[in-house]
Amino acid sequence: MKAAPLADVGVILAAAIDPARFPAGVRAGIGAAQSPDRSWRQARTALRFTGPREPVVRYADLGALALLAEIPKDASRDNADVAAIARISGNPEDMETLHTYCATGSLRRAADLLHLHHSSVARRLEQVAKTLGIELTEPTGLLRVRLALTAWRLLDD
Repeated sequence: MKAAPLADVGVILAAAIDPARFPAGVRAGIGAAQSPDRSWRQARTALRFTGPREPVVRYADLGALALLAEIPKDASRDNADVAAIARISGNPEDMETLHTYCATGSLRRAADLLHLHHSSVARRLEQVAKTLGIELTEPTGLLRVRLALTAWRLLDD
C-alpha cells in the first residue's frame, strides 16, 4: 500500500481496502482498480457522495447515481426540487427528518431512529412536503426527494 497527500485530499493506492478500518471522521471515495487514472476519477466522484451518514462510498456501489455527478451545477441549482431542498436546508430538524425518512422509506422506522413518536415525524414530514411541494408518501415523490437531496449535496463539494 502507498499513501500520499495530493492537493486537498489524501491518496491511498492499495490492492484491497476495508472501509471499517478508516478512522472516525474520515471521508473516503473508493475507485476500482482497472487503471490508476480511471480509479482516481471514480474515487473523486465517490468522495462527492460521502457525508456524515455515509463517510465511505465505493464508486461501484453508486451505479446510476454516479450519473448525478455529471450534471452541471447550474442545472442542479435551477431544478425546482433541488432549489426546494436548498430552501429547507437551514432547518437541521427538517433535514434530519427528511434524510432519515428517505433512508428508511418508513415513517415508523424513521421515528425509531429519530427517537420520536411516529405522529411527530408524520407532522414534520407533512410540513416538509408542503414546503417542498412534493408528496412524500407516494413512491414517485420519495424518489424525487431522494434524488434532489443527493443532487443538492453534490453542489457542496
